[in-house]
Parts: sequence; structure tokens; C-alpha cells
Amino acid sequence: MAQAEEPLKPLSRGRIVTVASALAGALAVTVLLCLCVGSTPVPTAEVLRRLVTAGPAADDTGIILFSIRLPRILLAAMVGAGLATAGAAFQALLRNPLADPYILGISSGASLGTILVTMGRPLLGVLGGPAAAYLTRPLGAFLGALLAVGLVYAVAGGRRSGSSSRLLLAGVVISSLLMSLNILLLTTARQMELRGFFFWLVGDLSHPVRLDLSFGVVLAAVLGCSLAVYGLARSLNLLAVGEEDAWALGVPVAFVRTAVYLLMSLMTGAVVSVSGSVPYIGLIIPHIVRLSVGRDYRLLLPAVFFVGAIFTVAADTLARVVIAPSELPVGVITALCGAPIFLSLLRRREA
Repeated sequence: MAQAEEPLKPLSRGRIVTVASALAGALAVTVLLCLCVGSTPVPTAEVLRRLVTAGPAADDTGIILFSIRLPRILLAAMVGAGLATAGAAFQALLRNPLADPYILGISSGASLGTILVTMGRPLLGVLGGPAAAYLTRPLGAFLGALLAVGLVYAVAGGRRSGSSSRLLLAGVVISSLLMSLNILLLTTARQMELRGFFFWLVGDLSHPVRLDLSFGVVLAAVLGCSLAVYGLARSLNLLAVGEEDAWALGVPVAFVRTAVYLLMSLMTGAVVSVSGSVPYIGLIIPHIVRLSVGRDYRLLLPAVFFVGAIFTVAADTLARVVIAPSELPVGVITALCGAPIFLSLLRRREA
């Protein structure tokens, strides 16, 4: 059911800067602490010394910190920030607290596009070289995400649906269908690749991460799309009262709807192409942040960006150490943490 809205309280630019700066500092502290944690613990003072003075080094500790842990932590931050921002944007657009890329089937569509491109990577490498293979993986995920959006919109009845609940139900159905197609495709993969594919499908960051072209594409997509959707924050605030009222107040509703779908599909596709479908981040993080900072999207969007990054970095670190020296997919941790949190929020909402 769409959530009832109350008039927004005045919001100063100073508060936005203060909250965003505090959360950015919290993210930096989280990254520092997570750099210290692992199968080979590194003292905090040593990590700080290398970050501030020495930097990357060729010894074992330097390799662990700067070639293994730091790239993975930065990628986890981008994944969490992107999925949380997408969830907040979809909840505003559909005026429904259950909307997020996972439930709407967008993550499953992005996974489908990524799998198809990955299976065709040898041909892509021959035609365009290694760079083409790296670039087409996020592109395939983006096209898969757009396919999912189109299917959900068509099944829900398009503009005639008139109900966000109908869109969500269509999303659940399309997500289930696309996930079945993903599993069907993965059964044709080679046995050596199958385990890695299935880990990736539930959300996984355990594969080696390099700060190369593929990471740059994800970084550019997450930062660029987050900034672009932040430019629509005032329109999202007005859309919360209803599309007809927003249109009467001068909001170009069709443009905003199309822009949000395209931007969030691009960002979700880029994220899913490297991490798989990590659940619950886009669902619970906007709820948690909304309880703390309110529902004005001028403040909510930057807060969600940083809190999503913090949550995912912490979850991935827990996935690295909880059964060390083995690892869990980060999607298992986010689901184990996210489900109880969401149930708690639901009970609080009903109380």
C-alpha cells in the first residue's frame, strides 16, 4: 500500500552538508577498520601508517591491504551505495515502501544480461579485445535491467495500471521468471565455473577485484547516476503526494519517471554486473535512514548513499571472516541481517 505523506519540514543546506559529512566520515572509519580485519589481522596503526605515509608496498602486508582488501572494500561501498540509492528512488517514484531493484525484478534482469554477455565473452574478446569484454558486461546488465523494467511495466498494464502494488506484483512474477532463466543458463556452464556463477547469482564479492576499467565503469555509473537522481530530489518530494498533484505543481511527471527508470536501471546494471543480485540493501536501508533523517529526498538520498555503502562494507567483511579461511557470499549476510531488520521495521510501522 502506498504510504501516507505529511507536509515536509523546512530543510537547510547546512543540515544536508553536516549529515552527509558525518556519514562520509563514518564510511571512512568503517573502511579503515575493515582493512584491519581478515584472516591475517593488521594493526590499525600499521594501516594508518601505510595509508598516510608509505602507501602500497611489495611486501606481504602491502599486498594484502592494497591489492586484495582495499579494492574489494571500495567495490562493496559502490555496490551498497548504488543499490540503496536505487531502492530509495524507486520507493519515491512508486510511493510504495516495498519497491527496490530486487523485488521489481531489475536485479534479475541485470543478472540475465550479465550471464549472456559472460557466456559470449570469448567472441567479444576476439571482436573487440579485452576492453570490449569489460565494457560490454555492464552494458549487457543495463540492457537486461531495461528488459525487466519493460516486462514489469507491460505485465502491470503500463500507464493504465494506476497502482504501485500491481507493479510490485508484476515485478515479483518477472523476477521469478528471469531468475529461472538465469539458473537454466547456468546449468549449461562448465562444471569449474558453475560454483562461482551460483555464488555470484546470490550476491558475491569474493572474486579478485582490481582497480581497472571494469571498476572505473561501476564507479562512474554509481556516482554519475546518484548525482543525476539527486538533481530530481525536489520532484521526488512532490511525487510523494501523487502524480496528478505533482503535475499540477509543475513537475514533468513523464520525464521524471523515465529518467529515474533509466538512471536506476543503468546503476543497478553496473552494480549487478560485478556483484550479482545482493538482496535487501535497496529495501531496508531507505527505511532505516528515513527513520533518522526524515523523508525529504534532498537529505535522504545522500544519507542513503553513505549508509548503504557502510552496511555493505561491514556485511562483506563479515562474509570474509565468519567462516575463515572460507568465505560466504555477501548476499547471504545481507539476507540474514536484512530479513530480521525488515520484520522489525514492519512491526514498528504497524504498532
